[in-house]
Amino acid sequence: MKRFSVALLSSVFLFATAGGAVAELIPIYGPVYISKTKEKGEHHSKETKLSFTAPVQGKGVLVVKNGGDSGKRARVSSAEIELNGKEIAEKRDFKKNVTVLNFDVDLLATNEMEVEVKSCRECELEITVMGEKPAPPPVREAVAVPVREPVPVREPVPVVEPVISEPVPVRTPVI
Repeated sequence: MKRFSVALLSSVFLFATAGGAVAELIPIYGPVYISKTKEKGEHHSKETKLSFTAPVQGKGVLVVKNGGDSGKRARVSSAEIELNGKEIAEKRDFKKNVTVLNFDVDLLATNEMEVEVKSCRECELEITVMGEKPAPPPVREAVAVPVREPVPVREPVPVVEPVISEPVPVRTPVI
């Protein structure tokens, strides 16, 4: 029985790790802080529209930190988030006891996000979009440059000065 369970655990581990390489996710947008303040008696929501580009289209993760950097007192109890026309987060996803929310999303080259904070007096959301790390640029192959043959160096020709044995008469001009 022990051998069977060890074999089963080993095969499950190998199957789980054989899924292939997972792309590395990096922050591609944000963090963006959406804050809302309202006076007593006012019952309005705050809607924010954001646009961003993704270096790689495909799968991503939308990370929402409820309360942002302000902490527990500034948490949102009701909000909605849409990405490229698809509802990502609903009112019921937000509660005062929820600190961080992660949503799997599909990213396009250009993305449109709408965030509507519905109920809170003074609250904040911190939103970060994680996307695939772009592949490094391809390495160019080295191009072979033909090597020129060295030009043979000729030996210098010796300069021979004429030997004058007799003095040359100098003529003076007649005036």
